[in-house]
Amino acid sequence: MKRLLIACAVALLAGCTTLADQLQGSLQPAPDSGHAILAMTVRTYAPENATAMVYWHGLDNGLKGVLRANFGLDSIFGPAGSDPAIGRLQLLALPPGRYMLDKATARWADDAAGDNLAINTQRSASFALGQSFTVAAGHSVYLGDIRFNLDYRPDLSYLDSRQRDYAHMQRVWHINDSDSVQLQLLPGTQ
Repeated sequence: MKRLLIACAVALLAGCTTLADQLQGSLQPAPDSGHAILAMTVRTYAPENATAMVYWHGLDNGLKGVLRANFGLDSIFGPAGSDPAIGRLQLLALPPGRYMLDKATARWADDAAGDNLAINTQRSASFALGQSFTVAAGHSVYLGDIRFNLDYRPDLSYLDSRQRDYAHMQRVWHINDSDSVQLQLLPGTQ
């Protein structure tokens, strides 16, 4: 019985590994896979009530998935002494090939009207992305930052936030070789 409890505890702890534990200080993927790194950030008056999803699929394979950010919980930590960004830095481990970011959706609470009826009214928006990227075997690519601008007229911005995001990789993911990440910014990045 004691061995069973110990085995269960070890299994539970193994499931709690962080991304830093998994990467073990390096963004060098296995020879038969690659990494795509993408930030999802937000600009809104009430980030604690905002979430977003980015849908992607493989153009050369049947893979597909969703990246999620809960802006009330997620932060990206830039260089020491800077304020964290509200958002999430994502790491996708993928087989080599071409991929497409299809669309993004966001949900947030809107109280911009200022009257009692509008407080905490849930809003949502969907955005067509149509952004392609390529993952090469044994390489990591940085795609940039998709910023969700959710107040008034919702839209998206594509930003080059690599200074902040590379600092996050070093500080939070404990990556020693972020210089090896290749730049492949999404078209339209500012």
